[in-house]
Amino acid sequence: MIKISIIVPTHNRLELLRRKLEALEAQDLPPERFEAVVVADGCGDGTRDFLAMYRPGYALKWLETPGLGAASARNRAVEQAEGEVLLFSDDDVVLEPNALRIHLEAQQTPAVCMGAFRYETGEVWQPVFRRGQPHWVGLGCANTSVPAEAFRVVGGFWEDLEGYGGEDLELGYRLHHYGLPFRYLAEARGIHAGGPSMADLSKAHSAGRQAMHIYLHHRNAALGLELGVHPALLHVKMAVLPWTKRLLGPRGDYELAYAWGAWAARHEDLPGFASHGAEDPPASPKDSGGEDGSS
Repeated sequence: MIKISIIVPTHNRLELLRRKLEALEAQDLPPERFEAVVVADGCGDGTRDFLAMYRPGYALKWLETPGLGAASARNRAVEQAEGEVLLFSDDDVVLEPNALRIHLEAQQTPAVCMGAFRYETGEVWQPVFRRGQPHWVGLGCANTSVPAEAFRVVGGFWEDLEGYGGEDLELGYRLHHYGLPFRYLAEARGIHAGGPSMADLSKAHSAGRQAMHIYLHHRNAALGLELGVHPALLHVKMAVLPWTKRLLGPRGDYELAYAWGAWAARHEDLPGFASHGAEDPPASPKDSGGEDGSS
């Protein structure tokens, strides 16, 4: 019986996808207990032909979408998933053989479980901690499991975001308000292709835009401060960072590009994003009220 579904969106990265799927055959979880659900999102590199011919020792489902982006692709995959647990793990992350088993064991107590990973270049990803606990702002889709029921109740990934970044932490924000705890699974490891994207300033700019879109959608002051895009904080950044970014090294360039992206999104026409008075995220009966304070 399938217990955990690995959700894998992919776009024209056939060799990375092949490596990921082949590595799943080495998992120490019995193959009848897991499945992979792959979404080929606007692929034109032979991914479709590979998936049609590939016959792994575990259940594999795949479907195509017309290039709508990772959030939409993941949601379509979940619609086909059978597992009680969803493991979001992108095509550029190879999971170590015990990762699925550790995630499934951890989910006996429902939570958002963030597994560990390191980059091929050697850097080790670290979760964001607040008061000694993993925080939703660090949520990513490299190696993260969630209960399928909770994912569906909160509405899945927000598909209105366009471009790089943000859809994962926005989901984390809603799962936090739903009442799920966040955990770090240091023993559920993976290897991420390449290195961190800190040097990619176009990604930093896009991440800043997405963060502002998220803030404008939820209209929550604490959220805006956590994402570094609350208008008051953003004005300070735009005044100070151009003169001080050199003191921060590469991080300074990233932070300035992020701030510029947020500034641009704040001052452009954003139909569909600036949903004034948007409802709060759905809450479970055990929700403690979360952080609040609207602007």
